[in-house]
Amino acid sequence: MPRILLHPALPSGLAAIGLIWAGGRLALGAWSTHWTIPAGIAALLALYAAAAGPLRVRGGWGPPVPRAQWLCFISACVILFFALTGPMHDISDSYLFTGHMVQHLLITLVVPPMLLIGTPDWMARRALAVRPVGAAMSVLGRPPVAFLLFTGTIAAWHLPVLYNSTLIRLDVHVAEHLLFIATAVIGWWPVLAPAREQRAAIAFQLIYLLLLPFPLKLVGLLITMSDQVLYTAYAIAPRIWGISALADQQIGGIIMWVPAGFVFWVTLAAHFFRWYREAQAQDLGTRNVVPLTRERVL
Repeated sequence: MPRILLHPALPSGLAAIGLIWAGGRLALGAWSTHWTIPAGIAALLALYAAAAGPLRVRGGWGPPVPRAQWLCFISACVILFFALTGPMHDISDSYLFTGHMVQHLLITLVVPPMLLIGTPDWMARRALAVRPVGAAMSVLGRPPVAFLLFTGTIAAWHLPVLYNSTLIRLDVHVAEHLLFIATAVIGWWPVLAPAREQRAAIAFQLIYLLLLPFPLKLVGLLITMSDQVLYTAYAIAPRIWGISALADQQIGGIIMWVPAGFVFWVTLAAHFFRWYREAQAQDLGTRNVVPLTRERVL
């Protein structure tokens, strides 16, 4: 059973979903979705279930998947569905930049790490045994590359020219979300890869988690401190809940600025204490080894 069963951002992610859902139902009414979203999530769950069930038994791939990992993976898929459909989708696309920031944090800081935590080590090894996948992750999973891909993708898509295009063209918006999820999985890989040998050394994990939120916090700070509306789609959008376009942008920037650091640093603390406990246990085990002296042999 994995030591970390749930990601530290899960409670705040569920709370955000609840608030957006309740407010969105009151303000907007009907539920909206595009067929590709439930179809894609259903395909992901079906692939996971097939690998964890009949394919595992037939191929002797590994032990049964613990219930906690099933729960974690399924919860990630449920959160992904609610983040991309219904009131959260409508509010983020048509009304509030704040809603869009909540959506982005869910699909980068909550869903990808929970997918990794919910994946058993033997399943990841089977996937990496596929030569193109293994070759790609041997490069992309390195901490410097993962760092740049994850933070660079998020930063680039918040440039006004790219961000505004996502609100105008559906295909661009879909590409943005797919890139966010894919690069977030890569970004979390050095510290949460399902098998320990696929992770960076513990010292590098701690440094990585310490540095990872700073580019995201910088982007959030720049958005918050701007004295003009950066994203024209929200400047002309109908106002709801009495929030002006500039105040909405500032709140969204703060959401991107503060929770990013919280999630990464809570994860950093968890990794540090895990490393400390393992070091203590190893030291205790070393002390308990009785030296094989000449007198004991005689």
